[in-house]
Amino acid sequence: MSATTRMHRVLFFTVVPILWGLTGVAMPCFADFMLRVDNLATQDVDVFVIDQVSVLGELSLLGGMVPSTNTANTSDLYAEQGAIGFSGSVGGFSMSVTLGMSQPLLGAEGRMDLFNVSFSGGTGTLVVELWDTDFETEGDETRFQTLVGGTTDGLLEIGTYADSSAAAFGTEYYLGGGVFDGEFDSASTFNGIAFAEDVVTNISTNSLSGAYSMGIHASITHTTGMEVSSFNVDLQSSAVPEPSAAVLAVMVLLAVACCRFRRRRNG
Repeated sequence: MSATTRMHRVLFFTVVPILWGLTGVAMPCFADFMLRVDNLATQDVDVFVIDQVSVLGELSLLGGMVPSTNTANTSDLYAEQGAIGFSGSVGGFSMSVTLGMSQPLLGAEGRMDLFNVSFSGGTGTLVVELWDTDFETEGDETRFQTLVGGTTDGLLEIGTYADSSAAAFGTEYYLGGGVFDGEFDSASTFNGIAFAEDVVTNISTNSLSGAYSMGIHASITHTTGMEVSSFNVDLQSSAVPEPSAAVLAVMVLLAVACCRFRRRRNG
């Protein structure tokens, strides 16, 4: 990095935030990878975290990104790019711990992973959303796999999505998920259920081509105090192999098998 470039970065990350702070306006941030944790009983979004963004009061400090319209209100727990997190109370939920991962931490392929465990001291609904707006399609068709697992004492609704506008929190195409009800059953001695789901969805380039966003939406509803829900969602995307490539692969395998068979006979 040249001395001039270094000086420009120092000026941007010191002078610009000070100017934003003096105006009393939160500094907006460009967001590719973001997390929202919101108790529906409150009017505003309780927790909005952007990857590598720290928040001091009403001031958002950028971690190498450019200004835009999204503004974080909570600091990211993790400094590493591609990891985003929050831990704390949200409304009637006494503790909620959330970790989200995406590119480049999980590699160049389209992949996101969301983990959450939440404990409620009362009743209410907590919404957890993880979104990444920086993916590109490859090939004629894109295959999405949604892996879900966890336990819940309440009602847990999980959905994964893709959006061709590459918009944050866009839900154009539903990919997979499920509804899991672990509410107390008088016929059972214990509360809660364990659950797992595996869903594969293909979307053609006629519907999804070029830049797109992927997201995970989870709604946790607890109807009594002292309830716990925990879940993990792994969302992956990959190009579907073209038929010609698949046929060629089969032909190569058959040729190899024939060669081995002939060697054995000659031997």
